[in-house]
Amino acid sequence: MPKLVVMLRVKDGISFVNEWLNCMEKLADEIVVLDNGSTDGTYEALKAHPKVVDTVRTEGYNEGRDKNLLYARVRVRKPDWCLWIDVDEIFEPGFTRAEVNRLMNSPFINKYGFRRFHFTDMEHFAGSWFRLNYSAGHDRILWRENPSGYFQNLILDSPNVKGIKGLQWNTNYRLKHLGYISKELVDKKANIYRALQTAKEETLQEMYMRGEKKIKWIDDRNDIRVRGLNILLTLLRLKTIPGRAYNKLKSKLVKIPVATESKPQPVRLNKSQAVAHDEFSS
Repeated sequence: MPKLVVMLRVKDGISFVNEWLNCMEKLADEIVVLDNGSTDGTYEALKAHPKVVDTVRTEGYNEGRDKNLLYARVRVRKPDWCLWIDVDEIFEPGFTRAEVNRLMNSPFINKYGFRRFHFTDMEHFAGSWFRLNYSAGHDRILWRENPSGYFQNLILDSPNVKGIKGLQWNTNYRLKHLGYISKELVDKKANIYRALQTAKEETLQEMYMRGEKKIKWIDDRNDIRVRGLNILLTLLRLKTIPGRAYNKLKSKLVKIPVATESKPQPVRLNKSQAVAHDEFSS
C-alpha cells in the first residue's frame, strides 16, 4: 500500500486542530508539522497525536521558506504520495482511506485536485456566483512524490507544489474551508498580509464574506443536490478553459524575473537536523 504523508504549516489553529486531526488520522500514514509560532496550544495538541511523527518550528512569516523546509522533513519519511493542506480545511466524510488508496494506486495519474468551499458558518458555505466560480477550481493537490517537486520561494502566496510532472486528475471530492467563519481569525490573517504590504485592501476585504449567499452543506456526496452542484461547478470551470489557456501561453512568452520564479535550492538536512530534531521518531 502506498505511503501518504500529510504536510501542515500552522500558527494558532486551536479552533480547528481537533477536527482536522480527526479527519487526517483516517487518511494519512504520517503527518509532519511546521509550527510558525503558535501560542494557543496548537503545537501541543499536534505534538501529542500519534500520527504526527515530526515537527519543526520557525519564526517570522515566510511561506516559501517554511514550505520548502517542511517538504525536506517530509522527504526524510520516504513518502510515496504527499498532501499539502491547511488546519482549517476538512475533507467531506465520503473521502475515506479506501478512496485515497484507489487514487494513489493509479499508475497513470501523478496529481489529484480537490475543490474547496468557503464556509460562512459551521453549516453553510458561500454560494454567490463569485464564490462558486472559485470553488469550481481545484486548488488543493495530492501528488506522487518526486525529487523534482518544490515550493516557490515567495514570502506570501506559495500555495501548491511545483515541478511535479505528469497527468493531473481533478476530482469532485470536497474540502470544507472554515477559516473565514470567524471575524477575529480573518482580522488576524488580514493584519499579517497588511504588514507584508503585498495585498490590496479590496482583496483582503473579500475574506469577510459580507452579504454572502449561504448554501446549506450536505455531507452525503451522493445526494442529488451535491451531484447537481458538482455538475454546475464543472460547467463553470469548462467556461474558463480559453482564458486560462491564453494566460498560460502568454506567461510562456513573457520573460519572468528569476528572483520571483527560480527553483529554490534543495533544503539539505544534516544528521542532527534529521534525527535529533525529529521529536516524535524513536
